[in-house]
Amino acid sequence: MADIVEIKRMLADRAQAVAEMLLPGGRKESQEWRAGSTAGEKGQSLGVHLSGPKAGIWQDFATDEGGDLLDLWMAVKGGTLLDALKDASSYLGVTHPEPFKEPSKSYQRPKRPDCRKPEAKVHDYLTVDRNLPGYVLDAYKIGERGDEILFPFILPDGVLALAKARKAEAKASPKPTAGNCEPILFGWQAVPANAREIIITEGEIDAMSWAAYGHAAMSVPFGGGKGAKQQWIENEFDRLARFETIYLSMDMDPTGEEAVAEIVSRLGRHRCRVVALPLKDANDCLVEGVTQAEMDDALRTAKTMDPEGLRRASDYHDKVVHLFWPAHEEREGFSTPYSKLIGRLHFRPAEMTLWSGASGSGKSQMISDCVPHWVREGSRVCVASLEMKGEQTLRRMVKQTGGVDRPTEPFIRQCLNYLDPGLLIYERVGKAGVQALLEVFEYARAKYACDQFVIDSLMRMGVASDDYVGQEKAVFQIVDWAVEKAVHVHLVAHARKGEKGGGAPSLEDVKGASEIGSNAFNILTIWRDRQREEDIRKGGEGADESDKPGVIVNVAKQRNGDFEGKVGLWFDQDTYQYQSTPDKAQWRRSFIGRGQQERVA
Repeated sequence: MADIVEIKRMLADRAQAVAEMLLPGGRKESQEWRAGSTAGEKGQSLGVHLSGPKAGIWQDFATDEGGDLLDLWMAVKGGTLLDALKDASSYLGVTHPEPFKEPSKSYQRPKRPDCRKPEAKVHDYLTVDRNLPGYVLDAYKIGERGDEILFPFILPDGVLALAKARKAEAKASPKPTAGNCEPILFGWQAVPANAREIIITEGEIDAMSWAAYGHAAMSVPFGGGKGAKQQWIENEFDRLARFETIYLSMDMDPTGEEAVAEIVSRLGRHRCRVVALPLKDANDCLVEGVTQAEMDDALRTAKTMDPEGLRRASDYHDKVVHLFWPAHEEREGFSTPYSKLIGRLHFRPAEMTLWSGASGSGKSQMISDCVPHWVREGSRVCVASLEMKGEQTLRRMVKQTGGVDRPTEPFIRQCLNYLDPGLLIYERVGKAGVQALLEVFEYARAKYACDQFVIDSLMRMGVASDDYVGQEKAVFQIVDWAVEKAVHVHLVAHARKGEKGGGAPSLEDVKGASEIGSNAFNILTIWRDRQREEDIRKGGEGADESDKPGVIVNVAKQRNGDFEGKVGLWFDQDTYQYQSTPDKAQWRRSFIGRGQQERVA
């Protein structure tokens, strides 16, 4: 995944090759490429630095033009910054990894509002009470409908994606003019095509206030806060890749801080800057007469969200209290659908869980059985299906979601629609390198807000079974990424112990380097009594022991939890579900309403 910062770095690393391609009539002189002008003829006027900290920086001393290699690309080939980024990405061979399946979108385009250019109450309110210049209202295409202000959310191609209206009076709240519209940033119509810096605010009037100070600015559509409030990122992720610096000028309050944390984590620490204003928001600054120099200084001194260093124990007070006494509506992490493990096992952010067991013990199957439960809990899961085709993975999951052995086609669609908002599948049957897979995961996390990831399995990561150093390095990479991105990774690994071992494998039985288990936060080992299953099926001796659990889950390690130990489960062959009781009357867990279920006779 590459944004403008990465593209610039890659071009600078190839400065001489890029300069030769763009300026073919020039020649190398010492550590510069010299040409007559951006037309590429012979000469001395234009120089491009080829190495060192200034690699890729150029200057035409005859015209006073200059910049980096993207600027040179635009000067030579014409077009916008976005055109140059696309061409440069193609030249560099950069592509965006796309998951096998995206969450479906079905947005409605709003009807064009019946409005006019502000002339009466709206004009007076915005220009007098809010101190906004008329040219700013024109740039943002603000409309007037009676005593209402119309804010158009227009895509870069001119399509109206969303419109909001509010009364032209203090304390009024803007509301969408139509439902189910695409959430995007407000203000694309006022952003210069070649702008590399953008300010993102918490309100439309704040964005226009920054524009009054001479800076390109847009607003989030639904204010501060986190989660669904920042759903716009999914739709704007690719369009924002052109900006080197993204200034976050949110309200100086708790919801503004939540929005900043969410946006920074998804758009990237390396290009986000947090602006501290002297007053609550940009419009307050404009109304109260904060000077241009003061606002420019606020941008100059905007802080990055760098990882914080050492802290005192007391700095963790609230977080430690929360671990002992979490708020009722909050969860410690995602759980399992098994009553025996409720409150005892959690899959927390910034952790990795290792699932181990002999071949055929049901490791992947149990993770799959948990996915519909995680979707209900609000998780968005990305499954790297390296051992099964995507449709086979979903076939099993449909049975587990609906609690049905042979579902009808309409019921299959109901199950897939249930899973759709919370599940992405990256299908690559075969071996996949760790770094390549993490790039796909990073894309899914940043664009689609995935918070749990499944790697099935370690042996498909391109590391030989006897390459213990390679295995250790791979697991280190996965754990480091999970911690950095505050997500949970589930990694499937085989066990040395086979079918005949007498119970669930222990921590020491994980196949491969010992560091695999050492670096995992949680280790779950699975054992399935296949011999007793076969006896029950044939009506043999084991048939009288059907009340005994046929599956053992051993929580061999839980670094941040209080429970470690074994629990017994029962496997339902018809639905591929695991149950906490032998009472079949309580089986057939379904995430689809009972009235909707259908079965093939």
